[in-house]
Amino acid sequence: MPSWISGSTESLASAAETLTAGATKAAEAITASSNRVVAKPTYGKETVALAAAASMALGVGLTYAALNYEKWTKEERSKYDVPPEIASSPFLEHVKLAIELALKAGNNMRSYCDEKGTLAEHSHDLNISYKGKPEDFCTKIDIENEHLVMEGIHTVFPTHNIIGEETTGTGELPTLTKYPTWIIDPIDGTTNFAQGLPMCCVSIGFCLDGKPLMGVVYAPMTDELYVGVVGYGAFRNGSKIMPKKRSTRLKEAVVCFEFGYVRGKKEVSSMVKVVEDIMVHGCRTSRQIGSGVLDLCYVATGRIDVVYAGVAGDGWKPWDLCAGFVIAKEAGCVIESFQQTAQKDFDLYSKNHICATNKTLLEDIRTFVKDEWHELGASEETAHKD
Repeated sequence: MPSWISGSTESLASAAETLTAGATKAAEAITASSNRVVAKPTYGKETVALAAAASMALGVGLTYAALNYEKWTKEERSKYDVPPEIASSPFLEHVKLAIELALKAGNNMRSYCDEKGTLAEHSHDLNISYKGKPEDFCTKIDIENEHLVMEGIHTVFPTHNIIGEETTGTGELPTLTKYPTWIIDPIDGTTNFAQGLPMCCVSIGFCLDGKPLMGVVYAPMTDELYVGVVGYGAFRNGSKIMPKKRSTRLKEAVVCFEFGYVRGKKEVSSMVKVVEDIMVHGCRTSRQIGSGVLDLCYVATGRIDVVYAGVAGDGWKPWDLCAGFVIAKEAGCVIESFQQTAQKDFDLYSKNHICATNKTLLEDIRTFVKDEWHELGASEETAHKD
């Protein structure tokens, strides 16, 4: 539980009761005193009555505030609880652990983002280290968060495998086996985080038999917790994700894309060409959010209608997809690679993908991305070797 949520409701309620009782007694005493015959009464009866009423109103107001604070606190706390629909899931303990660790890691990120652009920012040292090129880097918070999450998982599930972004680095991706495997991104949207932009999150996914089955995502700056378990639904802040509209067509869609770290002229031209073609065809608008995990969560909740990546080697890694994939699928979205057939399951190691609120919209986007993708001579096999 984040520290900023905690508070003593009992203390506030107790103080209100004490003030009310004290004010009432004081008013009674003053009234009784004023009723006595004295040579020079200090207060008139009207003044005393007014003071008593004001004192009692203050006590009642504080009591009301205490009761509402208690209600607010319960609501704030409940959104971090495991949704009751997931209680019967075989992955209940996995979800509980993932929520606990995601909240702790998210809390590590909050103070820096809150203080970005202020004098207090100078007290933070992100200790940025690069992964071969300036646009691909990590901060010390990435590393600390990954250590926190991995240590927490190994404490509870010591035999489970873990694939983490920072421990993998730029090395070869570990193979996803049939054994229990956690796939984590300690900060998805690191550039956003370093810039103080709120679109960043902690992502924790779990796979068994090579398939993603559980996902937990926490975005600390918007204080949103997403939870999904295959067969049990997807949730945001404890409420089931059930967007009303799933029939959006391209002309009325909010289209999201991510350019990633590709900087070659030919590759950048291809990515821009796809955006140009979509815009000329017609769509409501386009967005680039900078966090693949949140892209998927936003498609799940209907905030955006479709996201794609991978036109020119700008595809995502398993930790960008795992948790968000479960949440999006459980919310009724469709996700496929550019060349995927209906008979195949989506591959977390795919170097390209489209995630949409409905199949028609996915196919609309596929017609635009495939031409440029093929133009570059891309294929699933060669993409795996980069």
